[in-house]
Amino acid sequence: MDREPMYRDGRERQPAGPLLSDETPPARRRLSITNRLRWSFLIGSTLPLILVGAVLITMLLQVQQRNAYASQQALADKVAGNISTFLYDLEQQLLRAARDLDPTVPDARLRSAVERLVNSSPDLRAITVANRDERIVAIGRSNLLTRQNIATLPLDPALIELAARVGKGSRTPITPGSDGQPVFQVVLPVRGADGSLFGVIGAEVSAARIRQMLRLGVQETGKTVYLVDADRQVQLSDSLRPWQPPDDLTALYIDGQTAAEYTGGAGVLVVGARAPVAPVSAMGWSVVVEQPSSEFFVEVYRGVSLLAALVGLVALLALVWSFYQARRLVVPIRALTTGAQELASGRLDHRIEVEPGDELGQLASTFNRMAARLQHSLQEIENQNERLREGLALARDIQQGLLPNAPPWGADLLRVYGRSLPASEVGGDFYTYLNLSDGRIAIAIGDISGKGVAAALLMALTSSTLESQARLLSSPSEMLQAMHMALRQRLQANQMNAAVLIAVFDPEDRSVTLANAGMIAPLLLQCRGDGQGECHFLDVGGLPLGTRINGLYRDVSVPLEPGDTLLFLSDGVVEAHNSEGELFGFERLEHLVKTFTPAMDVHEMIQRITRAVLIFTGGAEPHDDITMIAVRLPLHAAPAAVAPHTTPYATGTDV
Repeated sequence: MDREPMYRDGRERQPAGPLLSDETPPARRRLSITNRLRWSFLIGSTLPLILVGAVLITMLLQVQQRNAYASQQALADKVAGNISTFLYDLEQQLLRAARDLDPTVPDARLRSAVERLVNSSPDLRAITVANRDERIVAIGRSNLLTRQNIATLPLDPALIELAARVGKGSRTPITPGSDGQPVFQVVLPVRGADGSLFGVIGAEVSAARIRQMLRLGVQETGKTVYLVDADRQVQLSDSLRPWQPPDDLTALYIDGQTAAEYTGGAGVLVVGARAPVAPVSAMGWSVVVEQPSSEFFVEVYRGVSLLAALVGLVALLALVWSFYQARRLVVPIRALTTGAQELASGRLDHRIEVEPGDELGQLASTFNRMAARLQHSLQEIENQNERLREGLALARDIQQGLLPNAPPWGADLLRVYGRSLPASEVGGDFYTYLNLSDGRIAIAIGDISGKGVAAALLMALTSSTLESQARLLSSPSEMLQAMHMALRQRLQANQMNAAVLIAVFDPEDRSVTLANAGMIAPLLLQCRGDGQGECHFLDVGGLPLGTRINGLYRDVSVPLEPGDTLLFLSDGVVEAHNSEGELFGFERLEHLVKTFTPAMDVHEMIQRITRAVLIFTGGAEPHDDITMIAVRLPLHAAPAAVAPHTTPYATGTDV
């Protein structure tokens, strides 16, 4: 029984909200252990490997590029060296022969010597000898040109003047000869043994040997070699394939740079290298070797790709190993999680199978031992609960045996039916029927605060105290006051109280005298023969027994007519609530009672109220003990002596 106030005027106690909730506030999302381990392995091993691999790939790319540029430059230097050697040997040959050519000797002998010289080398096409005064004294052509009647180009007067006056040799750009073959002229000063300048020798030289050197120097597919002059104009190329010279070679001449990437003649990027041809002069030549960048960097990219593939493979293996190790660590943890879930669901026989030898294996073994101990403890608890259930069942039987099965008077005197439904195995509600010494009848109903064994023990104490005091005192208020004084110390020591209502019926006067100590006021249903009637609660109340305030209880006498019915209820009836927390309440009770007819027996009244309460609550957990007593004065009732015997109308309690 709850001791919170419950009033007739509709002020009902509201159901309390849930004190606890299984729902927990959503936590901030965190990484799982699996993902943490994976990220740890990734950051700790795979990521550094990838970074080192990226650095190595970058360094290899740079080194490979430098090596490729160096190989391109070496090729240009090689071809330029070959051409320089050719030009040097040619000039030395001309200078050695020129010392034997005296411009002052007769013309026939000089011409003969010049012809022998020009036919001494297949690269020479014609030789011209001029004296110190820049006058040409002899011209000789090779026999091949003479037979084919091919004319030679005249010697450039400017070069003759430069050699005769300044003593400086020079050469002309490569140009097509009269037969269309590429040629160039070389003009050298001729000095005597004493170093004095006494003439000039000039030669028209075939560039076929230079072209051959260009072709032999480039045997790799995709490369192009050509010769440019000081004005960066193309003089000669290898002519191995259709080719268009670039528009601008500035990139190969910036700050002494001799290798660079630039736009070629076809509008594609090329990599070129330049090597000057010695001796360097104002008419100096340079050899340029170039190749499209897409072909030039093939080997570079192949090496870089190979290293990148190797680094990627190692990184992939490291990542797979990391995931494998993470899985090896997580699988036992998942097994522990599954075991904990099985344990939480009640399967205490579940065991975890984890390979021993590490900390997780030790944890699994500890978990299994814990599960075994819990299983043993649960079995002990089940045994204790079984013994407790047996004891409670026995206590329930004993408690129900304390409640009267039938009143000790005849049904023609007063019809009564009581029923008690405890909320647990044992409860704190009770009722009793008593025959008083002066022929009156006493009916009492009580409710001990709380539920369970403690309430049941105090219920037995209160019931026995009531029966002892009722036989000594005459009025209900005196009985309640005596019970309050007898039980106050024990009730207060246990912080409990007892609500009791006593009704004393006088069959001769057809009246009832009531006194109330904390119970719900009795409901009076007045039904007449014409079927009209009314019901209302009697105004009788008081404080429960055992309170620290001494209760002043008063008697209220109510006259009764044949067919009048009194309903005595514990608060478990009106406080019964459904799954939504809604109370049954006084209004539903009054509405139900108003439907009762005069022909309805007290047993049927109690059954209807019980059924209505149970239907309303549905499957909700019982909130409190439910106890009801229906008392009716029989129609055409006549005063009669009280006799202690049992009738069919007097029924016992229901559990």
